[in-house]
Amino acid sequence: MKLGIIVNERSGSVPEDGRAQLEAFISEEGHEPLLPADLEGSLEEQVESLNAAKCDAIAVWGGDGTICAVLQTANGKVPVLVLPGGTMNLLPKRLHNDELDWKKIVHNVLKNPQPGWISAGEVDGQRFYVAALFGQLTHIGASREAVREGAILEAVSILTDRDALAIESNILIEVDQKDGMRDCPATAAAVIPSESDGLEIAVIAPDNHLDLAASAMDTLARGWRESAHFHAEGATAIRMRHAEGKAIPATIDGEPCEPGETLSICYIQKAACVLVAGGEA
Repeated sequence: MKLGIIVNERSGSVPEDGRAQLEAFISEEGHEPLLPADLEGSLEEQVESLNAAKCDAIAVWGGDGTICAVLQTANGKVPVLVLPGGTMNLLPKRLHNDELDWKKIVHNVLKNPQPGWISAGEVDGQRFYVAALFGQLTHIGASREAVREGAILEAVSILTDRDALAIESNILIEVDQKDGMRDCPATAAAVIPSESDGLEIAVIAPDNHLDLAASAMDTLARGWRESAHFHAEGATAIRMRHAEGKAIPATIDGEPCEPGETLSICYIQKAACVLVAGGEA
């Protein structure tokens, strides 16, 4: 197999010589490593270079942001082997059964490589493969780790006694479902793409700090889906806007951003082709 290599050596857990290590290990496994023509080019340019060289697959080693950019640029044209090189490693954990040893992943996948499709949500052109989180909560550093893992209400529980989170439900959300449209206000929301049935959304819209604290405690006992003030599955599209015309803070697959004051989220069932070890993705 001719395996293209894209490595972000600035990512959290990728060593300084990560590209050289990955190249050598792929050769040891009996496959041909292929580097982009310009190692300093953008991720998009590197993917295009490897596609032009007719690689059979691309191995990307970096954080969630790097992985998402490569998957979106590859756009299903070539399978992508994702390797954990960041802090959260959300997608690699999901695809490789929580394995985080990159050498074990490469060995197991190349021993019996199987391509498979994964779904995604898309926020105004930016795709997410694990989860997108919206609301002021995503900008609070003390709860960032919980937010980036999708545990919104657990993050809220950290903040309820610090007066660090405004509870105003200033995000207005419209959810298109198979049985009609639902609209609701929100303080924070999580959106997750399912593998076959649209978008899942969980909304937090507390009336007061006591309600916020109760929801936070409830999620620790029963889980954030059951504790959300509104929860729906199978949504075909979601629209959000800020009541005061401000940019809506977001964390998209672990990367904080502010995509805008009005957002449109759609579902893509076959969004990326990934390479996994002998089974379904």
